[in-house]
Amino acid sequence: MIDRRGVAPLSVLLVLAGSLAPSSPPPTPYPDVPLGSGVYEVPGDTGRGSEGRPNAGFVVTDSGVLVIDALGSPYQGKRLLATIRTVTAAPVRWLVLTHHHPDHSFGAIVFARAGARVIASPDRHMLIADGGDDELVASWDRVVGVQELQGFAFADTPSIPVTGDTTFVFGGRRVAIAHQPDAHTAGDLTVWIPDAGVLFAGDLLIEDGVPMVVDGSSAGLLAALDRLAAYHARVVVPGHGRVDPDPGAQIVAAHRYLDSTRVALGDALAQGTPLTRVLRRMPPPDTGRPVSLASRRQRNAVVIYQEMEKRLMGVGSGPAATGPGVSGPAPSGPRPPGLVPAAEIVVGRPRVARAARFTPWATLLSTDSLAMRLAAAPGQVTVVDVRTDFGLYLKGHIPGAVYLNVESLRSFADGVPNLLLPAESYETLFTRLGIRAERPVVVYSAGDTRNIDATYVAWILSGFGAPVALLDGGFQKWELEQRPTAREYPAAVTGAFHGRRFLPDRATRAEVAEVVRLHPADAVLVDARAPDQYAGVAGAQMRRGHIPGAISHFWQTDLRDDLTHVFRDTAAIRAAYVAQGITPDKAIIAYCNGGLESSHLYFVLHDLLGYPRVRVYDGSWTDWAARPELPIVTGPNP
Repeated sequence: MIDRRGVAPLSVLLVLAGSLAPSSPPPTPYPDVPLGSGVYEVPGDTGRGSEGRPNAGFVVTDSGVLVIDALGSPYQGKRLLATIRTVTAAPVRWLVLTHHHPDHSFGAIVFARAGARVIASPDRHMLIADGGDDELVASWDRVVGVQELQGFAFADTPSIPVTGDTTFVFGGRRVAIAHQPDAHTAGDLTVWIPDAGVLFAGDLLIEDGVPMVVDGSSAGLLAALDRLAAYHARVVVPGHGRVDPDPGAQIVAAHRYLDSTRVALGDALAQGTPLTRVLRRMPPPDTGRPVSLASRRQRNAVVIYQEMEKRLMGVGSGPAATGPGVSGPAPSGPRPPGLVPAAEIVVGRPRVARAARFTPWATLLSTDSLAMRLAAAPGQVTVVDVRTDFGLYLKGHIPGAVYLNVESLRSFADGVPNLLLPAESYETLFTRLGIRAERPVVVYSAGDTRNIDATYVAWILSGFGAPVALLDGGFQKWELEQRPTAREYPAAVTGAFHGRRFLPDRATRAEVAEVVRLHPADAVLVDARAPDQYAGVAGAQMRRGHIPGAISHFWQTDLRDDLTHVFRDTAAIRAAYVAQGITPDKAIIAYCNGGLESSHLYFVLHDLLGYPRVRVYDGSWTDWAARPELPIVTGPNP
């Protein structure tokens, strides 16, 4: 046996040691945790950050078992295989490696010898392997010990390489495997099992919120985190540590850590502070513990400082930075690969393959699509009528639709008459309406000039991670096309609404005031109201005008000026915003009079155009104008 350089390495001796070693007792299984039908987590160590044994998992299908990560040695791989055998005797057919770091891949030989096909990125570059395979094995031997590595051989070269977003069908189960480039490593993969709502994130997520970017970049990892959030998964399994009961919490924590680190290092660069001085101000790394929390923070700081320094000098390539502290073009918006696959490959059924897209549950739905979905899956979609006139609902509505008046979603709080309600109020209301976090929701308004009611509901539901779509053209287009309507009220739906922790993309008055005071280059305020209100010649609030520096973009200009009032072509909408300097590299805060019109801007910018950093100031002009100490501007200019 030779290594990838053509020399006999330590790994050969380990294989020989394994073959000559005396027989040992059967490996002890690890505990397993069912996450959904046929989907299991094999938990690693908790409370140790990246230092402990990582998490793994497996999925049972009609044609065999799919394993997710192989752990850090043949010994651990055998224990993982023994764990699978406590659940099923089905053959292990496939092994997905979320990346090539030894703690996730050095057990792969066990599954390769069992006949599994390896699915991985072909890019295995990592800092720890710069000295070659023999040095990589020797360094890992110092971590786990030679006994655990007995029988080792490299088995992480993929027989099924993944370099993009690919949807597989394993024994009848659809599994979406996405390449997250230049994030934690060059070859990170995530695994999404849509029928169970389970996402295996690999080391893009760590329980303590501090993932490593030594083999990737902060910009790439931020882009990957945005994509993870877009799944709205029911369960998210991090690479290391506990599964958080709030599936979005670890994503938010990692994003905040990277954002704050980039801000601090961006300030240091702007002030000319050298990297050595930055590192001296941080807690020192732990000797002999390269992935302890303090060591990770130090090592990340080195990479992110150099990454941002290169970008300021216009050097290098890779994903554009979208976090604070760096400007530049942003990557396209969150695109869950389980919903928008690049290809579909059927495995586990010999000589049967097809290349076909399956339709995503989009954020904007045509009347044709809704009609087809209601016919194909009656009772499986929650349709919500949010027209302001309850009498119109009684006269006729889309069959199966429940009624919700948008004014029940906001109320007086903290001296402001139109703020969001507490999460528990929404949970009670959505439960009564039959909205469930695990099933799609379609919201429609009157169409014409009341599209903003639907976008407001969609914004709130998205804060819970609920899958929500907006009916393009609303009820007016549905009725113009003479589609069926009903007067009957839908039957009650059992169960309760339990979304993730309520985390709407929301800005406060203080945050808006900070933008007005500092005028950051990477932030912009956008006023969604009519031009006469922006200029200060109309309006019912205590003062007239607009927030200083805000750009006027009347929300209705995003819609076609005809009877249907559907959205304009996406390219035309994008061009109009970009022409105003409202670009995806900026942090955008939208406001209006009370949150409704600005929710339309959020929907367009965040959901349709994929801008990564958009928030709604829900107090809006009603709140701002009532504070005489806050500045205002009148006239047509910012």
